[in-house]
Amino acid sequence: MNNIDVEEYLKKETDSIPNSEKKYYKPDEYYQIKSYGNTMFEECVIPFEERKKMSISSKNGLYVPEILLLHFCSKYPNPKNGYPGYWWYKYGIRNVGKVLESLKQRGFIVIDKDIEKYVLTDKGKLELQDNAYVPYMHSHDKYTSFTIWDMNKIINDDNRYNYKEIIDKKLQEISNTIKENNNKYMQLLKVRDPEWFDKLNKQDEQIELIQRTEQLYKENKDLKSLIRFWENIWNTTGLLFEGSKWLFRLPDLYIKAKEYEKAKFILEKIKEKNDPYYINKVNKYMMKIEKKNNKA
Repeated sequence: MNNIDVEEYLKKETDSIPNSEKKYYKPDEYYQIKSYGNTMFEECVIPFEERKKMSISSKNGLYVPEILLLHFCSKYPNPKNGYPGYWWYKYGIRNVGKVLESLKQRGFIVIDKDIEKYVLTDKGKLELQDNAYVPYMHSHDKYTSFTIWDMNKIINDDNRYNYKEIIDKKLQEISNTIKENNNKYMQLLKVRDPEWFDKLNKQDEQIELIQRTEQLYKENKDLKSLIRFWENIWNTTGLLFEGSKWLFRLPDLYIKAKEYEKAKFILEKIKEKNDPYYINKVNKYMMKIEKKNNKA
């Protein structure tokens, strides 16, 4: 069977969304055939219809994205904050409403007339219970080579209730392999290129420090301390590695603390890097700050 033309599929699915529903989606131009376009993380989106050929359905015939929709069904239809972009970029679903309607027709969900939202039927509850690995992996997403689609091929009647142990074991194996390979590389680099070794070593130390500090913040919620930590990085060494998330971390924190002028100052510094991707993101941040200022 031939692969689906993603661009054609995307257009067809976009056109199938009723006008009354379009306000619950991001603008059409947001949905592209590639995620992280023009970056080193660029990847083609795999439409849901294509995913079906590459994955295993449950005993009741549901695939990973459909099972995840059962988990989130109480937010739909007419979601307060719209349908998240991950339905397209991670799961290949552009017309979320159509898939929800399909789940309804197959008896997994019904509309609660009092709250005008979907609720699970007994059939839906059992389906979600038997495939609990899906929402778990979605909410514990890690940037590793082990994905929810890999787990889909592993899960079966014998191990479906031990999914956490399977996931933890796989992630530990990946972590051990990465550490082992990294150690070998660093030892070789130390001999061949001491200067580059020192640079990478400092990067690793900074990453580890950031991870520890961010974990501490999750525990104590001390926003001021975390801001001071990131201000110290910007005022001393700067960020020693590439990463959009961490590069924009201080502006995010300033916005959270309602220190908008400080956020704008850092954003201007980021803009000086003259990277088209960062410039585009900076502009979006500036618009976000402007809206918050106007509300204030």
